[in-house]
Amino acid sequence: MKLTRCLGVIALLLAAAACSSTTSAKPPGGSPSSTSPSSASTSSSSPASFQRLAEIHTEGGFIGTPLRLQPPAVVVYSDGTVVLAARKQYTLDATALSALISTVRQDLNGLPATVNPTRGHPIPDIATTVLGVRTADGSYQTVRANALPQIGKEGGYPPPLYDAYTKLDALNATAGTPFTAPNVRYLLSCPAASTAPQPWPAGLPQPTNAEGSNCTETHVVDGKVADTVRTACLAYLPGDLQVKPAVPYQSDKGVRTCQWRYALSDETS
Repeated sequence: MKLTRCLGVIALLLAAAACSSTTSAKPPGGSPSSTSPSSASTSSSSPASFQRLAEIHTEGGFIGTPLRLQPPAVVVYSDGTVVLAARKQYTLDATALSALISTVRQDLNGLPATVNPTRGHPIPDIATTVLGVRTADGSYQTVRANALPQIGKEGGYPPPLYDAYTKLDALNATAGTPFTAPNVRYLLSCPAASTAPQPWPAGLPQPTNAEGSNCTETHVVDGKVADTVRTACLAYLPGDLQVKPAVPYQSDKGVRTCQWRYALSDETS
């Protein structure tokens, strides 16, 4: 009987030791928890999608432009893609991208949404330059400065603001390759005067807005509708002052003209 009891106690002690060994065993080459709270947080907060990180675009000025169709002069994305006026593109490597965004963030940090020159005055006939950058907290900062390239530091703009502009504008120096995309962005507008309109193109969606001061509208489409837009509408070329007149079409809401360009990857309307 004593022998039996001793054997039973020994068995229980061995089982307890085995359980203790199992619960405290470390994975090879690591600690009991191989994913720390900080690394899990970093993983979950990593950008999961394509993001716009920085840009230059313009607003206003003497020469009227279809602002709803005008692309940014420069736009930089989180994978290093640089698109220039929706006409050319190329890719920055990770080191160059990081250095660029870090510099622009530092330059624009603390600046108000609109900056005025301390010497001279804004020039309404010249476009306002808008600089944008995604900040470290994920928000998107924009700073507006009228005639920034023309007035520059000499006209009283803060040197960091002008530095951010020159860093982004310098991206235009790379030739790149033609920019194309599966989606197109097109603009419908009411012409001030036109020749006799042609029938509405088959496959082109009818306008949403009625005639009047708010008849202009933009849309982003793909597939067969994009093919129709490219065929029926006038291609928009930024900076081209010799634009051919767009063909007027008779829609169910009145006469419309249309223009198109390739859509940027983050444009949805």
